[in-house]
Amino acid sequence: MNQKLLTILLPIIFFIGTIMIYRSYQSSDSITVVSDKPVRVDFFVMSKCPDAKKCETLFGPTLLKLSSIINFTVSYIAYGTKADSIECMHGPDECLGNKQQLCVQSMCSQTTLLKFLQCQSKQYGNIPNNGEQCVKEVSDGTIQWSDIDTCAKSDKGNQLFLKSLEKTRSASAKKSCTINLNGKFWCMHDGTWSGCSEGHDENSLIKAICSRYNGANKPTECTTISASS
Repeated sequence: MNQKLLTILLPIIFFIGTIMIYRSYQSSDSITVVSDKPVRVDFFVMSKCPDAKKCETLFGPTLLKLSSIINFTVSYIAYGTKADSIECMHGPDECLGNKQQLCVQSMCSQTTLLKFLQCQSKQYGNIPNNGEQCVKEVSDGTIQWSDIDTCAKSDKGNQLFLKSLEKTRSASAKKSCTINLNGKFWCMHDGTWSGCSEGHDENSLIKAICSRYNGANKPTECTTISASS
């Protein structure tokens, strides 16, 4: 091979190699990991945000149906790194509402949490004042409002909030409502849906969760959605 031809081919080979490496990273990141462990479902929200209401009321019933194969958590978007300097976009009431929800998450089952989120979101403008009524509606007497209220207004509530903000920063979630599955971005609603490559309705979420779980005792929703696909 003469020197002139080699000079022409080397840049081309380098360019093609670079593209192949880039595509390999792209494809490996987009691969859906299937496991027999519960699917991690994370919502990143602001409690008094209409986009949070959209996600929680739309997907809450679906997540309740799939509760046996998911680990659901809710985390919050706010500003600040110290308990006495946290600022929430919709004001102090939102900060307190966030802490109420975090205390329910800390003290109750995920099914109770999901029901509590749905209850508060129906009248999200009334958060945190609807906390007591929602606890009464969803807890079946297993948890007392006084315990949630004390938690939300104490150092425990502050620490839960700070830990939640840390998780949000680690996930690079900046918009309410952002949804992650198994630690990877799945969909976002910020005035409108965006980035939702697998869809953004109830059936889309069922398919997404069921396709990531291959353990025993799948809910009937997984079988039904597979049969209709």
